[in-house]
Amino acid sequence: MRTISSTTLLLALTLGAAACASGPSDDGDDLAPGGAQLAIVGERSVLLENGWTTEITVRYSDTEGAPLAGQIDFVFDGDAGGSVLSAFSGSTDAAGELTVELTAGDVGELAFDVEASAEAADPVRWNVQVLQNALEVAGDYRLTSEFDLASGLPGTAGQVINTFIDMTDDPYDPATWVLDQIVDNIDNGTIRDLIDGARPAIDGLLYDLLVNNTPDIVARLIEVGDAFGQVARGFGTASTLHVEAGNDVDGAMLAQHILTGLIFHIDDQSFEYGLADLGMTEMSTDVAFGYDATRITVGAHEFPLSYGSILMVALEQLIIPLVDGSANDLESLLTGLVPCHDIGAAISDFIGFGSTSLYEGACELGLGYAAGFVEDQIRGIDATAMQLGIQGGARWVDTNQDRRIDVLQAGAWTGQMTYGATPAPLGESTFRGERLFVP
Repeated sequence: MRTISSTTLLLALTLGAAACASGPSDDGDDLAPGGAQLAIVGERSVLLENGWTTEITVRYSDTEGAPLAGQIDFVFDGDAGGSVLSAFSGSTDAAGELTVELTAGDVGELAFDVEASAEAADPVRWNVQVLQNALEVAGDYRLTSEFDLASGLPGTAGQVINTFIDMTDDPYDPATWVLDQIVDNIDNGTIRDLIDGARPAIDGLLYDLLVNNTPDIVARLIEVGDAFGQVARGFGTASTLHVEAGNDVDGAMLAQHILTGLIFHIDDQSFEYGLADLGMTEMSTDVAFGYDATRITVGAHEFPLSYGSILMVALEQLIIPLVDGSANDLESLLTGLVPCHDIGAAISDFIGFGSTSLYEGACELGLGYAAGFVEDQIRGIDATAMQLGIQGGARWVDTNQDRRIDVLQAGAWTGQMTYGATPAPLGESTFRGERLFVP
């Protein structure tokens, strides 16, 4: 990056005159008079409330846009009414830029300019307006949030994932897993010993039977487990941030955060459910709310979550219907995938002892037991209180310059999911908001 000075300018003039007399010059670094420029980075018009602080940035470059090193000077033009700059001069950085903070005066409505100047460049100006109430903030904003349970699954949800893994992690699965359920549900020790003695040959026989009956059975079970893992490790919410009218000098206001729905993500698809439609009650809590020249802040607050109920909703109303539209719970999914009558007949024929109905019944009991185990584990999560504690902030945007916040973007939540007495810090958790306009 070049440095421009009065000596450089004089030399440039001299060299320029010599070049005219003796022919073209090959020194492309020479500067002609007026060979520098200043440009405002960002908005030229600055709207502030009393006491607000914002940043203003200027860029110093040559006429081809290459950054220049040099000193930038700032002055107020007009009655700044106690407004201050963090510095009235400074040197540009490697990008040719210099940023200073502008803090508006504490009282009074003001209109003034801030002018930036540098050698060999025309000055630039920011038009600053300071009002007691510069921005309409009150209203309702629809928020969509994404929460990442970075430290893993709370409570016993991990055991549920392991159950789905058990269905598919052996060479002959799910046949091996189905046989395990059958053996566990036969009281006769002799029959259990006969089945165990016929393994793994009988595992292979049943595997062929299952795959011939339902070629994608393994893929379906893996899909269920994978989808459940996705919704258990991260979920979204739909909510309304209701900001009350009223404003203090420091921007402190009262707001209410109302949780209205759940959002689940499976692969690249999003699925939203209203809490009322799921038979769940909407939740609301008061929060501290503030804003300044660029951002809004939402104070710390908590929502008590029935996480087990949330996961059951995801499993029964989303995941299972996606895998099998005719199933409405895990037991009906498993019995639809596994033909217990055919399995019972195959076992009876293979070991030559016990009736088809005996093994068929044990198969049905086993599938029902496995489904019940999974569902009990999920519902058991709610036996321990779970709290979602969050606080956050976002950049506000007035999209149509009507001095009202329209959009909240690049929002970020911090906090934790507390399961009983065990807090689990949230991973990267985000939100976005849009003002709800009432006709």
